[in-house]
Amino acid sequence: MRVLILGAGEVGRHLARSLSNDANVVLLDADPIALAVAEEELDVLVMEGNATHRDALEAAEVREADLVISVAGEDSVNVAACVLAKNLGARRAVARVDDPGFYRGALGVERDVAGIDACVCASRLVGVDLLRLVNRVEVGWTSTFVGGAVHVGVIELGEDSPVAGGPVGSLGTEAASITRAVLRGDSIRLPNEIASLEAGDRVILGGPPVGVASVARSMRASGSSRVVIVGGGDVGLQLARALSALTREVSIVEESRDRCEALASILAKTTILHGNGTNLAFLREEQIGRAETALAVTGSDEVNLMSSLLSNELGVEHTFALVHRPGYSSVYAHLGIDGTTSAHEVLSSTLQWLLPGRTVVSSATLPDSDWSILELRVPHQLPRHLRVRDLSLGASTRILGVLPHSDPTIAPESNPVLQGGEHLLVACPIRDRRSAERGVTRLETKAG
Repeated sequence: MRVLILGAGEVGRHLARSLSNDANVVLLDADPIALAVAEEELDVLVMEGNATHRDALEAAEVREADLVISVAGEDSVNVAACVLAKNLGARRAVARVDDPGFYRGALGVERDVAGIDACVCASRLVGVDLLRLVNRVEVGWTSTFVGGAVHVGVIELGEDSPVAGGPVGSLGTEAASITRAVLRGDSIRLPNEIASLEAGDRVILGGPPVGVASVARSMRASGSSRVVIVGGGDVGLQLARALSALTREVSIVEESRDRCEALASILAKTTILHGNGTNLAFLREEQIGRAETALAVTGSDEVNLMSSLLSNELGVEHTFALVHRPGYSSVYAHLGIDGTTSAHEVLSSTLQWLLPGRTVVSSATLPDSDWSILELRVPHQLPRHLRVRDLSLGASTRILGVLPHSDPTIAPESNPVLQGGEHLLVACPIRDRRSAERGVTRLETKAG
């Protein structure tokens, strides 16, 4: 596989490093200094040239590229470069576009825009990943699929759970649609195979991040808890919008008065606090220690770290932080921060998910079990019309959901006709993973 990365800055170098084990990587940039740094750090081919110029892309053999990724510093450059790359024959092109106004929805990945296969928004991707970390407080274990659009969580029902003793169908429409399966003992059962939920059952939830968190809270009978977000940029804005659907007490601490006024006009349900997230006296005055969760998401690692440490000192139970420098997450963990996310890491994992030619595009192992959750990509060309249940994925494999190519939400019909390009969310015993994978790859062989 050949991957052409446009932009040799910190992000481009990180992506080149993470993808070089799976592909032959070429790094293109007009800045000779950035290329010299990349050549010193990486075992990839570097080339000098302007990514929006036809001759530079042709010299980099863009027509041979299985994937072109543009991560230059300007959104317009990335869009123009990817459109040109597709016109010159690139198989697939992905542009980093961080302006939230470019997107129709609230997700961090949007497919098929202006002839580009996908556009990715780093600020939204890290916001979704931070929401996953917050969800982990509720459910104990989480993982993301479909580029972060779908969260899967596992919650164990206690004796005092309000849903223990009742059937899945009695949970309500949203909860029933997000409850994908139940891990009882060593077996996974689909909701229609369960007469009633029992204490000790581990319920597998799968759906939009906010929906998963909301259902998990209803299963635990969790009360409303206060959340404080330090940093009112786009990450903070997206988090506040999501978290305000889960709790009535969401506050944003922002140092810029102009930004505070802008946020107040947008976020009717959020308290906007004008102040410095590293000022101990201010944090005490605003009683930040009453919060159960604090998230530090400013543009400065130093501010995020200090704010998180002060939140811990004041009694906040769970602290999370955005980390900008690659490789620094372990430092935060050693200092007692519960979790971190990084634009570099999230972009890298999302682009791994977008790589062509993979049947298993994401996977995770359920804790304390012999089961895996797999995201399988159905070939775009199918030998004939098939329903999901016609697939031979192995007797033990359980289909948790079907996601159409153009829509990251799980299809409401449990056994839809496959059109090609869908993603399947399945659970299978770890020992049977190969069988589930072969059940999909056989379709590509027959189509070919």
